[in-house]
Amino acid sequence: MTDLLKLTEEALTTVREVVVESVKNGWGLKPKSIGAYGDRSYAFDLAAERTVINVVTDKLKNVAIISEELGVTGSGNPDYYILIDPVDGSRNASRGIPIYSTTLVISKSISSRDIVVAGVIDHVSGEMYLGEKGGTVLVNSQGPKLSNIHSLKDSYLIVSMWSVRDERYRQWAEKIICNSGFSSFLASTALEICYILAGRVEGYVCLGPYLRPFDFLAPLFLLQIAGGSYRILTIEGIVEYIDLSAGRNFGVIAASNEDLVTEILNLRDRG
Repeated sequence: MTDLLKLTEEALTTVREVVVESVKNGWGLKPKSIGAYGDRSYAFDLAAERTVINVVTDKLKNVAIISEELGVTGSGNPDYYILIDPVDGSRNASRGIPIYSTTLVISKSISSRDIVVAGVIDHVSGEMYLGEKGGTVLVNSQGPKLSNIHSLKDSYLIVSMWSVRDERYRQWAEKIICNSGFSSFLASTALEICYILAGRVEGYVCLGPYLRPFDFLAPLFLLQIAGGSYRILTIEGIVEYIDLSAGRNFGVIAASNEDLVTEILNLRDRG
């Protein structure tokens, strides 16, 4: 029986070698096409996607693949669903900004309820975030280091710029920023949420529907195992689980503890 955690680690380790080499030598920086979800694809995106798929399907034969570049392919009745973001933070990578990653999720069904393993790798530092259902989370082979700060005024938050740009959420976003100790935006959702696991920040906020499942499901799965807290947001309200191949976008509030999530939510209705 395939060890899914080790397979995830192998796929992420292998894909980092490909991405780092492609960026270093320049060939990966060439714009190639438009991905299945409408974003610009670079050569490193396509190479990363091929690499992860090859490693996974070498061990798992009956799978459905859901990827940012390729879309949905594979078996119509799979044993596992594989959710991939080949390079989260492609624009950063293309401009030499050292914040980009690859994410991988393995689920027993199309629902995020049935995710069994997930991982994220930071291509610049090599840090890897891994976890499996019923197990623990590893941050570079060590346990997570969630912050014990429970007050927004003392917290460091990463707040997506889309939360401020969108007039529907601007007032709420401004309250969050003004009430937090410090805020920034790094443009790689997966790593930004993973930084909560590493204890570097207390929370991540994207209030509007600007994120796709492969942007956030891997780090949220890890955050939940580690004891953190989050909410997945839709225009209609909060949802607990989503379809891995959902053709819609979401918002996310994630934090090291429930107190911070609650304080962020309460600011929405405060005058």
